[in-house]
Amino acid sequence: MHNPILNTVYLFALCMGLAFSSASSSADDESCVTCHGDVTDKWAGSHHGKAMAEPSTESVLGDFSGTSISHHGQTAKFSKQGDSFQVDMTDEGHAPQSYTVAYVFGITPLQQYLVETEEGRYQVLPFAWDSRDKQEGGQRWFHIYPDETLPPGDRLHWQQPLQNWNGMCADCHSTGLKRNYDSASDTFKTTFDSVNVSCSSCHAGAAGHAEGRMSGHEDKGDWVDPIVSYLNDSEGFVREDGMPTAQYTGSAPRKRPEMQVCAACHSRRAPLSDGIDPAVGFLDQFTPSLLDDGLYFADGQIQDEVYVWGSFQQSKMFEAGVSCFDCHDSHSLKLKAEGNNLCTSCHAPEVFDDESHTKHPEESSGAECVSCHMPERTYMVVDPRRDHSFKVPRPDLSRLTGSPNACVTCHEDKNNTWAADTLKEWYPDSKQRDRSAVAIHGARRGHPSARAGLLSIINDESKPAIARASALELVPRVGDSQLLDAARKSLAHEEPLIRIGAIRAMAVLPPEQRLELLKPLLEDSVKAVRTEAARQLLDAPEARTFEKAFAELKGADLQAAWRGEGRMNMAMGHEFTGEASEAEREYRASLKIDPAFAPGLINLTELLRRTGREQEGLALLKKAVSEGSNIDPALHHAYGLALVRKGDGAASLVELKKAMTAARDNARYTYVYLVALNSQGQAEDVYRGLKSALRRHRYDPDLLNFALSLALNKRDSVFARQIVRSLLSLDPANQELLGLQQQLSR
Repeated sequence: MHNPILNTVYLFALCMGLAFSSASSSADDESCVTCHGDVTDKWAGSHHGKAMAEPSTESVLGDFSGTSISHHGQTAKFSKQGDSFQVDMTDEGHAPQSYTVAYVFGITPLQQYLVETEEGRYQVLPFAWDSRDKQEGGQRWFHIYPDETLPPGDRLHWQQPLQNWNGMCADCHSTGLKRNYDSASDTFKTTFDSVNVSCSSCHAGAAGHAEGRMSGHEDKGDWVDPIVSYLNDSEGFVREDGMPTAQYTGSAPRKRPEMQVCAACHSRRAPLSDGIDPAVGFLDQFTPSLLDDGLYFADGQIQDEVYVWGSFQQSKMFEAGVSCFDCHDSHSLKLKAEGNNLCTSCHAPEVFDDESHTKHPEESSGAECVSCHMPERTYMVVDPRRDHSFKVPRPDLSRLTGSPNACVTCHEDKNNTWAADTLKEWYPDSKQRDRSAVAIHGARRGHPSARAGLLSIINDESKPAIARASALELVPRVGDSQLLDAARKSLAHEEPLIRIGAIRAMAVLPPEQRLELLKPLLEDSVKAVRTEAARQLLDAPEARTFEKAFAELKGADLQAAWRGEGRMNMAMGHEFTGEASEAEREYRASLKIDPAFAPGLINLTELLRRTGREQEGLALLKKAVSEGSNIDPALHHAYGLALVRKGDGAASLVELKKAMTAARDNARYTYVYLVALNSQGQAEDVYRGLKSALRRHRYDPDLLNFALSLALNKRDSVFARQIVRSLLSLDPANQELLGLQQQLSR
């Protein structure tokens, strides 16, 4: 399980449920061993083979001998009753509940446990078993969120949707899974063909092939699996004498069908349909996350749990044609060689596995290729995962962007300046001059100085498609005419990811202009592109004539309807078509199934206000901010605005200040609080607050314009000149600002 970062369209979700079919499983797995015993043996012990299992003495690794563990008001007792594995769960202030373990989830370095809380609905327990050896700190129970207090109402509480197996995890741990979620009844009737990740998860048509072979109705040559064809391809990478790095020998770019299959599970993505079909392209089943803030650092290194695909897409290895199976065995999933031996199968050891390159003593951890080029981050407390972008450490960029680097991560007593100077001394001829990370970092914060760098990324055909798409996605933050022109041209790019990024860049345009530009994308050959275009045209009624794209968007939203984000997407779709009662129904469903999802509640109160029921919305907000803990700052902000409209200035300031204090990086919250404070006659406090806020939010136009009006009223020409310079950096051709700058300079 993971803690997903919410994006602006509130997408995500997966699938799943239950109904084990032994016949289908046999066709997938047991029958394959007849002809493929060698690979099924490898698969059986792999993370795929043990992705999920029914509980048994062999499959359950945790200590169920009556042990107990407590964490911030939650207590679990693990015991065994006959052949059943029992868990007694107690939340502080609530009566204990007893559950029977329905399935085990994973094997190493941790194992989780599923329990059925309602018919067909399975939740992941918050306590997991550390299956590592004792000398590594394992063989213990631990809480997945050790630093957080998670009362029953919290979104990360184990009984809430974000910890639901059917929606969050199941499709990547079982084969042929269908979530079969019914939005009207909020129930799952999930089914799967195999309890684990079996042959048919990756090999399209494997079950039919096995059935045909066993019945004697299929000739060996009748079935063509693109992955098998790829694995049997004689073309590959060759490193001849004198070559520092192996080169692909094929006459055409390498076809890598397994990348489409692996991506379905090894990526952060939102489903477009129910289940995974290995015969269907990745972007016709999912919309992947780009290199978004909170998921990836500004330089593209992994930050949150993103599952490799987006990281690897950025690498030179991916661009050269390297695939997952060049390093990992396709069935055991293990590395094909240990340590630097894996890297030197393509990279000359005399060049790269030498102290002249590594600058670290031979056999030391610093001399391992992965130490510098695949730094680790640990997720779920005990699960270290390596970055697959294979970047060169850039401590010079870390100083500017806050991105980590392997140098100071290892040398904790040193700083980025030391690391940058040392690398410059070691590699004086290095060509590592790319400063894309600085542009991404600046654009994420609205800095106009990022424009040139962002434009360079978008127009550079040598850069990875996912990087260019991510730069396009940031255009609304700092967009000018040049960036918008580049985004318009990118709408026709051959790379689907770049088209998706360009579609998102059009968000700054009015609906009629957006419609004219995005019409062709509503009929794009790729489903993820079509649905993205439809989402960006929800406010353009004329676009609805493209029925296929909007039907696909509706279907995609239904895949996440078991959680707040999906219901809100559905409600917004109804709002844009004028169906207020249907929108209210979905917003209220969001509150019921995902009560801690703040955006759903806030949108509902806005809908109530627009339909003349503001007092009803005010009561909902008051209740939300007065109950529970870990309250979303957005709720305090929304309640504060509602109190402003009610005329209760003193009470509104309390709520608006809570929002600002809890979310210092949100410029809007600061601006609204200071405006409200000014309306209460506290001008001097506001002036001081603005100066402080602009040190944090230097280029926020609302704060700048507010500060300028106050500075001019106070005849503070020094501060006013500073503000005008900042505003001109946002809009250099603004004649009014240019004239004011001249006046202030006299």
